[in-house]
Amino acid sequence: MPRIRESTLQEHRAKTLDQIIAAAEAILRTGGRGQLTMAEVARRTNLARNSLYRYARDTDQLCDMVMERHLPDWGQALEQALDQTDDPRRTVEVWTRTNLEQAGLHGHGWLMNLYAEQHDEQLRQTLIYGTPSNPQEPVPRSDRSTDRQAQALLDFHRQVNQPLIQAWTALRPADPAMGVEVTRGIVQSGMRLIDALDQQLAPGQRQERLTLIIEKVTACAKAVTATLTEGPTCA
Repeated sequence: MPRIRESTLQEHRAKTLDQIIAAAEAILRTGGRGQLTMAEVARRTNLARNSLYRYARDTDQLCDMVMERHLPDWGQALEQALDQTDDPRRTVEVWTRTNLEQAGLHGHGWLMNLYAEQHDEQLRQTLIYGTPSNPQEPVPRSDRSTDRQAQALLDFHRQVNQPLIQAWTALRPADPAMGVEVTRGIVQSGMRLIDALDQQLAPGQRQERLTLIIEKVTACAKAVTATLTEGPTCA
């Protein structure tokens, strides 16, 4: 048998790992976290089960890998867009538009819902505001997630949400939470609309509908910003 050079072996492993991550992502996009199994990933990649375990110890680690593929690009795109303005009203608008654009590129529901207990209120507060409700408590996580997963998701949400929190603190010092919550609600509704786009649409049609969603939802966020910054703030 000819000797495999180290560089060739490394390339082979890198290609195999990429196929594994792609297979895991495809399952998560279409079936959700509950459908992701090592057996199904092995079947889709034509790997023996024991070979798959050389790349990932379990499905939790596969989720790590999928998340790490998308979150850095999303966060970087948001940082670059927000670097163009220091006006808090404009920040809310850019924050809305950029997150919707990234949702259109990467998907949203399947990526943000990797963790079954994410709706837990303590975890929700941690993800939105970046710190646990009780600083003495550890970062909350679902039974399915690892500490590394929970921390990675927390870091991403902190990176995403902090500019919005800062903008609304400048706009409504006495009550920034209302602006944060309402803006996030608008963006999440837009992301659900994006998630619901027919995957069978031709690329041009999908882009046209995606652009319309982004424009309309961003306009809603701008209108809400105007409304919440006019007159006295709510108690």
